[in-house]
Amino acid sequence: MAETQQPNDPVPAETPAGSHQEPSDLPEHEPTSGLPLGSLLLVALVGLAGCAGAGWWGMHWTMDPEADRWARQWQGNREMQSRIGVVSSARYDILGTYGEPYEETMVFLIQGDKGSGQLVVTEFGMKIPRVELRTNGESTVLQEGVEGPKPPEHE
Repeated sequence: MAETQQPNDPVPAETPAGSHQEPSDLPEHEPTSGLPLGSLLLVALVGLAGCAGAGWWGMHWTMDPEADRWARQWQGNREMQSRIGVVSSARYDILGTYGEPYEETMVFLIQGDKGSGQLVVTEFGMKIPRVELRTNGESTVLQEGVEGPKPPEHE
């Protein structure tokens, strides 16, 4: 008499000869060599983060002296004196600069004994750059820009 098959039994009790492979007939998996894919992705991610960090640091290293120069140049301005006071620090604002509509604009974060704000300088294509002070949601133009000769157009 044939045995009854259990509902969860994946192999029937009686199988015709040759229709079921024995475990010893199954192909063996060869061992993988090298690093697993996850490790390679982790190394790539760490490398990418390192490059981004180096770029961020390099941009500050080169542009912070420019921020100091602009802050010192406008230190004596009446608006700067009343809103910022004596400037104690000036740094290049990377995210603020990229958020401006014109690519020739630089944004500097300035801090003084009376307050803090942004000094926004637009100078490319200008004979005299446009300088704006932004503090507490208010914007004051310290100097209107005067356009210079247009750069030559590329063909």
